[in-house]
Amino acid sequence: MTKLIQLREQVRVRIGVPVVDSFQDGPVIDQYINHALDTIESEARWPWMETVGQPVTVADTDTIAVPSDWSATRSLFIDDDELHLRSPADIHLWNPDDRGRPQVWSLIGSNLHLRPTPDAVYTLTHLYYKTPTALSADTDAPDMPDHLTGAIVAKAAELLAVREDDRGAASAHLAEYVGWLRRMRAYKRRTTGPLRVRVREGSWV
Repeated sequence: MTKLIQLREQVRVRIGVPVVDSFQDGPVIDQYINHALDTIESEARWPWMETVGQPVTVADTDTIAVPSDWSATRSLFIDDDELHLRSPADIHLWNPDDRGRPQVWSLIGSNLHLRPTPDAVYTLTHLYYKTPTALSADTDAPDMPDHLTGAIVAKAAELLAVREDDRGAASAHLAEYVGWLRRMRAYKRRTTGPLRVRVREGSWV
C-alpha cells in the first residue's frame, strides 16, 4: 500500500526538487498531495470511495443527518427494500404527519428526509460515497487502489508546477494526469454499474 511518505518522495522525484528545498518542502508537498486527492474525488463517483452506514431512525422524526464524511448517497434500504429518491418539492408536498415505514427519501440541506415519517425505530442501510481523508502522518494511505496512486503524483506535480508558474511542466504533468483519469474511469466501468446519486443540495449527477 502506497503511503504518504512514498507519495511525497515520488512527487519530489517527479518535479525534480531535493529534500532540502525550502520553497517546496515536505509540508508544502503534503498540502498539494491532499489538494490532488480532493481534485480526483471531484472527478467522478469512484467505487473505492463507497462505504456503508447503518443509521437508526427515531419514531416521529423524519430526518437523519448525513455522516461527517458523506459526499453523496448511492441508495438507502430498510431490510431488503430500497427507498425511492424523490425531489425536495415532492417531500414537502407529502404530509409530514403521515406515519409509517419510510418509503422515499430526499436530501435537503445536510439531512436525509424520510416519508412517511417513521412510526417506529428502523435501521437503515445507507450506501454512500465518502470524502477523502486528509493524509498527515507518513504512514497514512489514500483510499484508492494502489495501482492508481500515480494519478495523485501526477496531479500534485501539476499543481506544484502551476505554483512555480512553470507552464511547460504543468502541461506535461496535466497530460499524464489525464492519462491516469482514463485508466481510473476504465477501472470504474469494470467495477460499478449505473447509479443514480443525489449529491449536496443544488447539484445532480
